[in-house]
Amino acid sequence: MDFFEQQERARRTTRWLVLWYALAAASVVASFCAIAAPFQPPLQVYMAIAAIVGGCILGVSAYRIWQLSEGGEAVAQLLGARYVDPWKCSPPERRLLNVVEEMAIASGIAVPPVYLLERETAINALVAGHTPHQALIIVTHGAVQQLSREELQGVMGHEFSHILNGDMALNLRLVGILAGLTWFSVQGEKLVYRAAWQAKGVPGQESSPDAISALLGGLVAFIGFPGSFAADAIKAAISRQREFLADAASVQFTRNPGAIAGALDSILALRAPTAVLAVHSEQLSHMFFALAVSRWWSFPTHPPIEERIRRVYPRFPRDDYRATRHGIRREVAVLDDAGNVVTPREPARQLVQHVDFAARLIAELPQPLREALRQPEGAEAAMFALAGQANRLTPHVQSLARSHMLTLADLAVPAIKGQKQQERDRFLADLAALAVLGRRVTLRELVLLTLLRQRLREGAGQPISTQFQKVDEVAADAHVVVSLVALAAGSGVQAAFEKGAAVLKLGWRSPLAAEQLTGATIGGALERLRHLAPFAKPGVLKACVETAAADGVFRIAEAELIRMVAATLDCPLPPGFAALDPKSWSA
Repeated sequence: MDFFEQQERARRTTRWLVLWYALAAASVVASFCAIAAPFQPPLQVYMAIAAIVGGCILGVSAYRIWQLSEGGEAVAQLLGARYVDPWKCSPPERRLLNVVEEMAIASGIAVPPVYLLERETAINALVAGHTPHQALIIVTHGAVQQLSREELQGVMGHEFSHILNGDMALNLRLVGILAGLTWFSVQGEKLVYRAAWQAKGVPGQESSPDAISALLGGLVAFIGFPGSFAADAIKAAISRQREFLADAASVQFTRNPGAIAGALDSILALRAPTAVLAVHSEQLSHMFFALAVSRWWSFPTHPPIEERIRRVYPRFPRDDYRATRHGIRREVAVLDDAGNVVTPREPARQLVQHVDFAARLIAELPQPLREALRQPEGAEAAMFALAGQANRLTPHVQSLARSHMLTLADLAVPAIKGQKQQERDRFLADLAALAVLGRRVTLRELVLLTLLRQRLREGAGQPISTQFQKVDEVAADAHVVVSLVALAAGSGVQAAFEKGAAVLKLGWRSPLAAEQLTGATIGGALERLRHLAPFAKPGVLKACVETAAADGVFRIAEAELIRMVAATLDCPLPPGFAALDPKSWSA
């Protein structure tokens, strides 16, 4: 799964989307003009109708795009989702948070905050945001209560793949652009429903205002139907294949096809609904894990569940899985020595489970430290302890392996990010002051500061503007970064640098001297590389990985620098690197 390749595909899809949008908007305008045709009005009337209808479509789309500029928080607000506070959550919600944390650390991105649709009994979920490190996850109450931990892992793996594939930004653009197309039919339906509720239990009269508004609403909805029809067709065309890709990527994350297949099959076995009743769920239907809105005339945004199971796990043992998971047995079950339900033919489920290193890392954290990371004050104290300040968490932080530093930072970000920007800026300033107090900034402190700045700075999560189209335009900055990684390679600095330089082919012969790599130089280089065009970024990241892997051994310092570069470019880690167990890194 290539993050940058998927991002480029998303951009190409967006360009086609503009064309489809123009054609659909023209059909809506033509629909309104067709109503006026029997009256044979002059050309000026047609032009006025076209201007009014086209203006409404463009205006509504522009407003929705502006409304969603805040990213995932705007989507959570539209759906009425509640933030899951780690300090005030139920055991099932705590289980969900643990799964999300494990998946985030394993995939090399910031731990996303989790929101709950607490009034939704359906099994569903979605992820929203503009950039990978500023995403958030929204899950229905039904999914939290009815899915097992393993099934939640499968669903979260599916959602995390949408983050890595660049689907989030595309989906938000889709919501904004299509809002104008559906506006007329939505307003018409609102008039009909409002009239129906007002007239409920009240004898109607043929000439009553309620009846007139209902007829007017029905007419507007009918005329605007081409826009809704086209919007559904566009969403279905874009989302269906990406759902298959996300299912397959979930298996890559969990290394267990039974997780995602089990989650999908549980929807069938429990006969659980997937339809979400929240306001605006129709506009966001293509973003959900499963079919959130279903109408007889619309195009389904998701493939059938049976087909998804067949694609992701062709030999899924449905009968045995249901016998163990839901107690639905078609034959006599037998218990093995471990108390697991098996059939005479084969085990009801895989007994050998893959233990993800991310879950192990989290489990190794001291409990006081783990609890402290869930609140802003404790999360900040943990980061200060990493930077050398003595406080109540210092003994717990010092007892951890060096490779745990980035895990602590990932777990601390959600709590700190929950504060106002003024408080975030204060924390970053205090941390920077502590790092330079009486001495030079160490490599470890540089990585920590850069990671936290990228994820907590003002405007974090917003689309990064492109100022440079090619790496050649920022060759000096790329030289700084590759040299920095090479200097962490130990004795083979020159060989490591040459390996990375060969990727970019910019004519470099040797790395920069350590004296040239000051904090200001490195910070400036990273900031300019951040504004590199998305399709040009993979070369820089690949050069860093090749530099670090030149001698066949990944060192902790090299791994930390790669994480820093990935955070700056606002992309996840390369899959092969993200899969490495930090315990395998050399000191």
